[in-house]
Amino acid sequence: MSRLQNVSVLVSGGGRGIGRAGAIAMAAEGATVGVLDLDAGAAEAVADEIGRAGGTARAWKVDVVDPDQVAAVVEEAVQWAGGVDVFVHSAGIVAPAMLKDMTLESFENVVRVNLTGTFVCLTALIPHWTGRGRGKFVALASPAAVRGQVGGGNYAAAKAGVVALVKTAAAELARYNVTANALLPIAATEMSANVRENPKLEEKFLGMIPLRRWATPEDIAPSLVYLASSDSDYMTGSVLSVDGGRTI
Repeated sequence: MSRLQNVSVLVSGGGRGIGRAGAIAMAAEGATVGVLDLDAGAAEAVADEIGRAGGTARAWKVDVVDPDQVAAVVEEAVQWAGGVDVFVHSAGIVAPAMLKDMTLESFENVVRVNLTGTFVCLTALIPHWTGRGRGKFVALASPAAVRGQVGGGNYAAAKAGVVALVKTAAAELARYNVTANALLPIAATEMSANVRENPKLEEKFLGMIPLRRWATPEDIAPSLVYLASSDSDYMTGSVLSVDGGRTI
């Protein structure tokens, strides 16, 4: 039997990058997958790809910082799949700048999408999960959450907040058999393009990674399968680094 047979999963930011790779990998393991993304076309393309491979998926356009939109999608997903077992929160943005050049607007926008969006998605699921007596929340953070990030103080601050929020959720929701864990990946995605497209910056960045290379989104996806599966049932409040050693 596949590892995620009879498991329903929602993936925010599922239209591209790690979210896309995770959605496809979890569907391949038998999960019913809801693909959530602000880009409706990207979400639909991933759902179609899963369907062509024999899986079950549906796409929703959603802005993760809009509580009404997220609540509506959760309600529809519960009706469609019979419940939501796992929520993988992958949606996020970057807006690179040194602190001396960073605007308040940029700082607040990055925090809003990356941290407030995590809060909105998590709290939308809590009533459903506490009522069922089970649930899994998986949030993508970043090594920047624990190491800081030159040229990305807004992103680092937001992702540090995500880690703290996950740990708080783990402590508060354990009594309901609801777990919350954070994943800290490094991968070649659109969000890292500003580094990868600058040879000097990329060389410096890779020099801080012991494995000296980028992961692909598909390299990260097995960790999402693990965190969504029963194999991780005794994990909560954990921060799992899949970063080539960056956080050593």
